Amino acid sequence: MGASKMKVGDMIYIPSETYVHQYHEETQTYERLKEPQSLLVIGESSLFYEVLMFGSAWYVKKRDAYEIKKEVKGDHKIS
Repeated sequence: MGASKMKVGDMIYIPSETYVHQYHEETQTYERLKEPQSLLVIGESSLFYEVLMFGSAWYVKKRDAYEIKKEVKGDHKIS
């Protein structure tokens, strides 16, 4: 199951072969990722995360996105 409690400013992992889409006035563009991506969440709706990819907003289904967990050891964060 994908990420469920991500918020604006979080980084999410999107696996390769995942479809993302973008709105252009009256049309939509779909792309299938060839490589996995770690992307910044810039918005959210009930079914989608809005992410920053290649300098513009794209949308990915929440069920296809995964939380990137940070590990803390001592006083240092390890991503």
